[in-house]
Amino acid sequence: MFKLRVAFLYVLLIGLLVLNCGVRDGQKSQNSPRIHPALQIKTVPAGLGVNIHFYQGNKKDLSMLEESGVGIVRMDVSWAGTEKSPGEYDFSPHDSLISNLEQRHIRLVFILDYGNPLYDDGLAPKSEAGRAAWARFATALAKRYAGKNIIWELWNEPNTDKFWRPKSNVDDYMAWSKSVVPAIRQADPQACIVAPAVSRIDFSFLQACFERGLLELVDGVTVHPYRSPEHSPETALDEYNLLKLLIDQYRPKGKGIPILSGEWGYNTTVMSRSLQGKYLPRQWLGNMSADIPISIWYDWHDDGRDANEPEHNFGTVTWDYQPKPAYIAMKTLIQYFQGFRPLDRVGIGEVNDFVVPFIKGDKVKLALWTTGESHSIELGEDLRVARAMDYLGKPLNVADGQKIVIDDGPRYLALARPLPLWLDLILEAQQMDADRARAYAMAFAGNKERNDPYSKKLGDALKSDNEREKNAAQYALSVLAGKLDDSQEALNLYHRILKSDAGLLVKKKALTAVAIIASQRSEPIVEPLLRNTYLSQDAACYFSQLALKYLQKNDFKTAKKLLISSAKGARQRYMTEQVLTKMKELGQAVDVNALAAQIGFINSWWVVGPFPNANDRGEKTSYFPEKSIDFSQTQKFDSLIARWQKVRPDNLWGIVPLADLYGRKQEVAYALARLNMPREMDAVFKIGSNDGVVCWLNGKKVHENFASRILTIDEDVVPVHLEKGINRILLKVPNKGANWEVCLRVADQKGAPLNLSGKINR
Repeated sequence: MFKLRVAFLYVLLIGLLVLNCGVRDGQKSQNSPRIHPALQIKTVPAGLGVNIHFYQGNKKDLSMLEESGVGIVRMDVSWAGTEKSPGEYDFSPHDSLISNLEQRHIRLVFILDYGNPLYDDGLAPKSEAGRAAWARFATALAKRYAGKNIIWELWNEPNTDKFWRPKSNVDDYMAWSKSVVPAIRQADPQACIVAPAVSRIDFSFLQACFERGLLELVDGVTVHPYRSPEHSPETALDEYNLLKLLIDQYRPKGKGIPILSGEWGYNTTVMSRSLQGKYLPRQWLGNMSADIPISIWYDWHDDGRDANEPEHNFGTVTWDYQPKPAYIAMKTLIQYFQGFRPLDRVGIGEVNDFVVPFIKGDKVKLALWTTGESHSIELGEDLRVARAMDYLGKPLNVADGQKIVIDDGPRYLALARPLPLWLDLILEAQQMDADRARAYAMAFAGNKERNDPYSKKLGDALKSDNEREKNAAQYALSVLAGKLDDSQEALNLYHRILKSDAGLLVKKKALTAVAIIASQRSEPIVEPLLRNTYLSQDAACYFSQLALKYLQKNDFKTAKKLLISSAKGARQRYMTEQVLTKMKELGQAVDVNALAAQIGFINSWWVVGPFPNANDRGEKTSYFPEKSIDFSQTQKFDSLIARWQKVRPDNLWGIVPLADLYGRKQEVAYALARLNMPREMDAVFKIGSNDGVVCWLNGKKVHENFASRILTIDEDVVPVHLEKGINRILLKVPNKGANWEVCLRVADQKGAPLNLSGKINR
């Protein structure tokens, strides 16, 4: 299990999402990357499963797992328990587990992990002798279980000191991987190997592994996308996209490397069992819609009885095997979609709405839910519902053509033929073979519709007054464009979509593709999208990619202009940092402090702390900065002494590094800034914090969010009114432990960053 660890999201330059990590039937072409058969998108429930902690189990474990219908489980191999004398292996526990799983047609992810007291003092392998012993053990495993459809995973969370002891080390991890993988491959050439099973989606650790050749060794990349209850499962989807792009930068040519959600759950110590029961199917459904071939929920069974210990309460069943709603939801989803193959999420409804189709022959089912408030979604008067139920298996009465109410609990619909036009357009595009899709895409890119039924349907829908059908047609175009080999032909289609009134989800799909092509002619089309909160990150990625192209030409002036555009929309740091790093390497270092103010970040603060926050009590305690500002004032709390100091962050986002100032402790700090405005105006504060934040403007509280989270640029958007002259901004930042930081950007009402140069009183 993971230990909370903050490793902020790193994003490499944007890549093309249409080079999907998963492979779906009907979408392959001669140029499609080769993906290991064990990691291709399969029908439900082949890729859906849970983490277990037993070899033998008991009647309850095995019978309830079988009853749930899961298709895969994840378990540790345990080297120390198997090799207790040098070179002597006891595989009997593993034999028992594999036999029991085979009888129930359940696949196995087997984790090769942890040390052995016989080698390297029981710590993570660091010597040649230790790595050689591991390779011998891996050889014995691969030989014994060849043909058993096992997926071998290289360690568990090696990016944490807890599991790669005594201290996480990329070089040691990769040296071990390079010893173990050839041994497995030699013993079983058909073996499926995945790695590195990182805690969270640790982009820095992942990139370091990729740079050292990990993608040459493995068939898939495993991550553990844990997050706090305030961050629903769907918040991982953008991170998956970014990881796909990073993989695309390093993967060997012709080799497809999918992402696996190898361990991830929510515990019922910090959330209700009811919400956990909704999050499990939403996690799986979201993953499937994003081409994630395997999703492992942590955990199968509660690991203890203490209701206040988070590690004891991740299970789908209680310690005494009573089903939680998560177990019922798991069983319901698997039974309802048994044998059906998932497709991509379709762009219908609001940006928070999820519509995921499943197909089996000519049968179609839908999963529907929203991350927003409950509301009705219109799927067309011609929608015919054969059967419907909620995520817990309760039958629903949904009339044909009726508006369907959706909320945070998934609803499942089995549709009758004929299908609504909007759905037919999308499904046919998604299932179309590459050659046929290419012909349509090129025809529509040149505004030359083909004379056949699908071309006519698509063309008519694009001109329709029906917003749902028009949007579906634009989405179908983006699917078809993704099958084009000629990037410039594809670009014509993507530009058409971005300039249209298509929905935001459709535009996001097109914008992502435009970023990898990185053509200068896209610049005027993409620039306005920087102001759209939903699309700004993807637009920023386009400008970063283009900036790198100009750096290759030594055109530093243009590259810097593009860098500024990127930084205006970027919500993650690393993609912009890549450009900054490259410019520095080329002797063109940027004054990040000056640039930070130029793109709206306050980069000069008075900071005071630390104040106590034991058991989060400091969140609601009014310490002296909330009452009056006196830079000479101090206060002592046992070993803590809170005092003011001036801080000017040395980074592009004006991020105040509170952890550097006070340590990674559960404490509170305040940050004060003064903004001198030439006129009064309505504006927006965009705040990122780790963890929560409270904001006062001129003595009035304008925002409060006590979330447990990592810092995301511009995450909290707060409408404010700025006065002419001095405006005093006070932030309170309570920390729950681990990393601790905050930043604030000022934008106009439309979201465009204000140039604060000369307006920040230091």
